[in-house]
Amino acid sequence: MKRLLLYVHYNKYDELSGHVLYQLEQLRPLFSKLIVISNSQLTKSATSTLKETGVDEVIQRENLGFDFAAWRDGMAHIGFEDLTDYDSVTLMNDTCFGPLWDISDIVEGFEERPNVDFWGMTNFRKTKYFDEHLQSYFISFKKHVVDSETFQQFWTSIKTFTDVQDVIDNYETKVTSVLTEAGFRYDAVFNTVSEETGDLIHPDFSYYRPISTLEHKVPFIKLKAFTDNEKKGRLLLDYITKLSAYPLALIKSHLNSYHSPDSLVILDEKIIEPSFHSVSGKGYHSAIHVHISDLERLKVFSDKKLSAFYYFTLSSHLDKNIVENTLLNSFDKDRFQLVSQRFDNHYYALVSLASQFSEYDFVGHFHTEDFGNEGKLVDEATRLALVNMLLDEERVASIFDHFPEVGLVFADLSKELYWTDAIGTLNQNQAAKLDNECQKTIKNSLHVFQGSMWLSKDFLEKIILKDNHIFYNTDENTLPYLFYRKAWDVGIDYRIISSEKISFAERYKLHLIEMSQVAEPQTLKKKFSAYRKALLKKLGLKKSSAV
Repeated sequence: MKRLLLYVHYNKYDELSGHVLYQLEQLRPLFSKLIVISNSQLTKSATSTLKETGVDEVIQRENLGFDFAAWRDGMAHIGFEDLTDYDSVTLMNDTCFGPLWDISDIVEGFEERPNVDFWGMTNFRKTKYFDEHLQSYFISFKKHVVDSETFQQFWTSIKTFTDVQDVIDNYETKVTSVLTEAGFRYDAVFNTVSEETGDLIHPDFSYYRPISTLEHKVPFIKLKAFTDNEKKGRLLLDYITKLSAYPLALIKSHLNSYHSPDSLVILDEKIIEPSFHSVSGKGYHSAIHVHISDLERLKVFSDKKLSAFYYFTLSSHLDKNIVENTLLNSFDKDRFQLVSQRFDNHYYALVSLASQFSEYDFVGHFHTEDFGNEGKLVDEATRLALVNMLLDEERVASIFDHFPEVGLVFADLSKELYWTDAIGTLNQNQAAKLDNECQKTIKNSLHVFQGSMWLSKDFLEKIILKDNHIFYNTDENTLPYLFYRKAWDVGIDYRIISSEKISFAERYKLHLIEMSQVAEPQTLKKKFSAYRKALLKKLGLKKSSAV
């Protein structure tokens, strides 16, 4: 069979995701010709990569009119006379992961069915809002459909809408009904028209019941099944593992690079558990910066006897002579430097010394100020627990060695900090400024104590030294978020060192309870069990299929 695939690509950062390349590689053998229509401005290198994957042609266009205008332009580029040379024309976009398994049997099965003129993966039943229609992430039309006046008139009349809802209302939800009213018949791998919808807000099984689509052998899973409900996405990953050899790293990498650096789907992989022991065989050159505003809190550093070289900076209210005498009594004089310049913000102190710090493989940043919402003091046991988690030099070195993509390491919030409501959230202006300063946007931000952290040489050079004015022009409450948001911009990852106790990151990861509803947390095991049971029921997952 002579088949054509018109594949629409879009990445708001003008990049190519690994899952797209894998998808095209897997689909290539099925099609006589594969054309990628990119609504992004890809580099020459990315275009070359696509062609090396087996793509016959790459059409680049502005992101106008979304997928339907792109397919329209692809058809116009080929010409309808040439389109009808193919036994089928398939339209697809990059909004799904897969194929999870070989789809040759699916394609050939529909080709052999004389009562099916066009088909897709999943459909959407008629509601008061939409006509019954195939979902547009994958639709295949047979030759006689493409050759019809109805088909050609539909595609040549496509307008370049600027509002995606106009595209949905006029094209995505209409193409099926336009063809069926002309006498053509369709079907789907998972025809949901007769399926029980239960309490679904909309009968969109690809979004609300992704596990049901997999049970019906749909070989693709929508990205939004992971991004719009991250709790569900975590279970979905586990379920796919049992069904398919699809490389889950492609899903995780895409979410980490383009959706969110703290997605619940992948957050657990960023937490360094107490059991982590990966001793580094390399010799590292490290330093520790401590900004002093309270001399009493220096003891934890002198007690540790670490091998790193210390840089101490002072708040303006401290007497330099008193501090210097304290340091000389606690540290070897050739193991530290007392910086003469004064700072009233520990972040600004770090930024000002970034050039010196970049000579080290990694640098620890600590301070002795109060922390918490509006300066609310968190108890010293909590502070010490956080600092001690980060003062394990061997563990920190092992993290940087074991995860070369990591440029930030910070400590997890303890349960005491979480339950004191000491976590401040950004107001609208702060969030807007943060988005303006960062290339990539995010819906939420992970509340992790970042007053103390470890930074890699790579982070210092690519972020702080390159854009240090951003850090000076950002208020202190927003600065903790800026560090890992800027890291995300340039592809630098982070890790969180957790404690033995139930931690905030674990709560955030599982979303099991609302803080106002429970006076004291249950055990994590009980909460997860209850949550998982309720979620599986919500997903409509059969007990025999549970993961």
